[in-house]
This record gives sequence, C-alpha cells and structure tokens, in this order.
Amino acid sequence: ASRDLAFQTGEIDMIYGRQDQTWVERIRELPGTTVAIMSPGEMSVISLNKTMPPLDDLRVRQAVAHAMDRETMVAFKGKDVTLPAISVVPEGYLGYTSDVPTYEFSVEKAKALLAEAGYPDGVTINAIHTSLPGMLSTMEAVQSLLRDANINLEIQVVEHATFHEQIRQDLSQVTHYSAARFPVADTYLTQFFHSDAIPLKPTAVTNFSHCDAADAEITAARTEPDPAKQLELWATAQQKIAAEVCAVPIYQNLQLWAWKDTLDLGFKVNGSLNLSPAITEGSKFTE
Repeated sequence: ASRDLAFQTGEIDMIYGRQDQTWVERIRELPGTTVAIMSPGEMSVISLNKTMPPLDDLRVRQAVAHAMDRETMVAFKGKDVTLPAISVVPEGYLGYTSDVPTYEFSVEKAKALLAEAGYPDGVTINAIHTSLPGMLSTMEAVQSLLRDANINLEIQVVEHATFHEQIRQDLSQVTHYSAARFPVADTYLTQFFHSDAIPLKPTAVTNFSHCDAADAEITAARTEPDPAKQLELWATAQQKIAAEVCAVPIYQNLQLWAWKDTLDLGFKVNGSLNLSPAITEGSKFTE
C-alpha cells in the first residue's frame, strides 16, 4: 500500500507489484503508467512431508492432489498474472516437461482414496505458514478446497522469518513455498526434490517433502554430456516425483512491475533473471 501510494503521488517512478489480478487492473488505470507482466514466474508448490502420518501413505497424498482444483486457484489469483502448474518444475525452465502423472480435480476420488487408506471420516494435517498476505490467502484457498474432500488443513500462522526458521526445522507436515530460480530444471529439482536437500541434513536446502524418488536421475543429469539424454533424465525425474506425489504444484505467479511513461528503459521488457526490469546506461527520463 505504501509503495502504491508513493507511486501514485509521483514520489517514486517504478514499483514492484502485488501478484494478483486486482493490482494489475487498478494500476493500469493510472494515467501515464506502463505495467509489465514478466517471466520467470514464481512457482507455488505444496510440499507433503512423506515421513509424517497420515502423509506417509501414498493414497493420502494422492487424495490431496485430487482435491486441488488448479483452475480455481488460477482464477483466484488472476488469469493475466498466473499460469497453471503441471509439473514440479516451472514451465519455461530448460528441462521442463508436461508429460507427468496428473491428478484431475475430483472430490469423489479424494474421498475414496482416504477411505481406502483407512480414513473414511477424513484426515487432519497441519501447516506452519507465513503471515505474508499474498501467500496466506493462497493457503487459505487451498484449505477451503481440501475441506470439501474431508481433509482438514490446520494452519499455524507465524511471522515470515519464523516461518522460514520452523519449516527448516522440519516442523510442518505441509509446506507452501513460492520461488523462482535460475531457469534450468536441475536448480529446482536439486533444491526441492533431491534427498541431500532434506531439512536438518548438513546439505539441507528446501526438500520439505523428504522426496528421494528421483535422486539417481537428478544426479546423473548434472554431468550428462548429451543434451538429449539430459532432457530425458530431467523428464524422468519429474515423472517419478509426480508419481510419488512428493508435492502438489499449484500455479506460477508472474512478476509484476509498473513505471511512469516518462521513464524509458531503453528496451522491451519480457523477462529478467533477477525478476525485475534492468536499469542500464540506456535508461533515461524523457522529460
């Protein structure tokens, strides 16, 4: 809100936007304003900790996946600013594949899987979650969807720094994490799905699901000299992770920026690896 107000009053010339449809629609209406919707997107994923009951049962994790309505989630965040997520690697990354096991939205299938796993009356799972409004609203929408399938998601809301501390202490059954990385499949697979990255290990990063389904492929792809074989290894890794339901991808939020028309960046903005438009020696004010 402070950024938006400063931008509207002319105090600042460029702002990073809130990643939702209403922000884009509101800022586009401001006179003399350019709005950019940029890649790469930030991937929102729900990691399911396989070591914690009832999520240690594949059928329960499959039930969570079937209870997730991605079309609803994309509509919730906004069709102009959001892409649906299919694989656990974001679309547009080198090595991404859409040829992975998918779990269509079906409350009936979710309930049937829970009953088969021995939970005919449903299950309760918990999540430690940040108080940041953009991420929290997403988790609350997920909570509502899961509730329809008799999956009770209890959310413990904490300050953002505490959230990062506690999920790295392996305290959360369900972890919602949103991230953009260098756009090569290895980066995402290594940090989020290789067993070396499991919390509390000396090599820990962000493998909150304790996934180890594709360690061999992830490791082999790093040093594979044949580009075609490397792509095959990355594709196989994504397929194995999806089959194991280590995590449920939700959507990708694109980067949103706005600046005054009097600021000429000197180039057409499509995307940026540092997630923001670059100010270069070619950038200038036109008046």
